[in-house]
Amino acid sequence: MTITLQAVNDLIQSLESAGELSIKETKVMALAKAYQQLAAENVQARERHSFIRALAISILEHSGGRHDWRGAMEDASDLVKTVDEVYSNTPATDRIVAGIKAEAKSHDLNAFISHYSAELDNHIANGGDQFDERAVRLRGVIVGARMFREKLRDEEKALALREEAGK
Repeated sequence: MTITLQAVNDLIQSLESAGELSIKETKVMALAKAYQQLAAENVQARERHSFIRALAISILEHSGGRHDWRGAMEDASDLVKTVDEVYSNTPATDRIVAGIKAEAKSHDLNAFISHYSAELDNHIANGGDQFDERAVRLRGVIVGARMFREKLRDEEKALALREEAGK
């Protein structure tokens, strides 16, 4: 499915003029605004790519015919610094990537917890004592993973609040 920026703008305009929004409409509005910001970043990225390409060509053309190693490294170093400066400001992309990473962490932790919970259940179902060394160790792993998952969630909430306060 392809959606145009104009369709997103129309959607935002219709939602804003609708008055009070439902929870679902609020989420759609947030997603549409994130799409707008990401589209703007993509336009800037294309412009930056053109700038960097022109800069690289300029460096090569104006290197004075230097073909020595030191001169080439200086030129490359300047280009890398410029690339880093130009590509460092992408907040929408950074938020999307951070969200994907956070979701992956949570998913991985949930799978980890489920695996060890199933192992504990299997141990007890096969005649293992609920309080033997293995069961206690498995419970410790499960509890530790749950605590770590909650800590990650708390950190994500705190980060979101700081970002909102910064706006």
